[in-house]
Amino acid sequence: MLRAPGDVGVDEVADPQVQQPGDAIVRVRATAICGADLFPFHGMTPGFEPGTILGHEFAGEVVEIGPGVTSLRPGMRVVNASMISDGTCPSCLAGRVTQCEGRSLFGYSGVYPRLDGGQAELVRVPQADRALRPLPDEVSDEAATFLADILPTGYGAVVRGGVKEGDTVVVVGCGPVGLMSVLCAAAPAGRLIAVDVVPARRDLAAQLGAEDVEPERALDVVTEATGGLGADVVIEAAGSPGGLDASLRLVRGRGTVSVVGAHFEPDYPLDNALMFERELTLRFSIGDPTADAGLLLEKLARGELDPTPVVTHRMPLADAAEAYRLFDSREATKVVMTP
Repeated sequence: MLRAPGDVGVDEVADPQVQQPGDAIVRVRATAICGADLFPFHGMTPGFEPGTILGHEFAGEVVEIGPGVTSLRPGMRVVNASMISDGTCPSCLAGRVTQCEGRSLFGYSGVYPRLDGGQAELVRVPQADRALRPLPDEVSDEAATFLADILPTGYGAVVRGGVKEGDTVVVVGCGPVGLMSVLCAAAPAGRLIAVDVVPARRDLAAQLGAEDVEPERALDVVTEATGGLGADVVIEAAGSPGGLDASLRLVRGRGTVSVVGAHFEPDYPLDNALMFERELTLRFSIGDPTADAGLLLEKLARGELDPTPVVTHRMPLADAAEAYRLFDSREATKVVMTP
């Protein structure tokens, strides 16, 4: 529970109840901390007042359904889809996803009424037919938590970057989303290079199939790998002006920089001369679990993707305060908690 900016703890609250048609109650079996959780944790998200239960990356078991729920039944394993949009409204089709009232079920977009989240033993999920996705036996609860957000986000960066078979691909920033980009780019890429300042995160990228490189060596390594041309695609997952600066200088002429790191700078000094002279493409992504989670779930079930190696800490929910400290300080790359 969010107690104050920078302060979370574990409290006893009343069990959630079915309140309206379409509700389901889920017993949480695994719940992860996402980078998006740090925004309300630091008091940066309106509507997340003290007393809010955080968390949107969770998987568990349906224990009760309300009237009108047709695709779920008690005992079914499910993962939260984080949103209730079906992806077909004009705002979604035009890419204005934050203007879709169904976009974010747990309120991170600021357009849908905030609900208590999944870092709990039980959670009420409204419009459950659309918000919950059934899980096959082949997909573990831990692996499923990645479907709620960061795996579709990393996958979206690869797709929107246009990564093709044999491409030289660089991922700048190997936090959880960057590592999911590494995981999804590993198969098609001819050469995959991962760049991060944190040695432990570079080690994880190497386990997923990338060549890990320190930032100060990145330009030399990419220059050598491409005969001086630059990478075909650079995925910027650092979410910093420095990461974006580096990405624009690592990509080849007529290449693509696919930005998936969270950027909110209103005055980033884009080097227009560099963009124009090299005919660069700059694309931004925030991921689309509605469109991509089904495909990614199939890949998990077939064993084609396994995101769980990036889990560095598995902790009981009772240790949530320490889990947030580790994640916020980057001592942990990905934390999964079990109630």
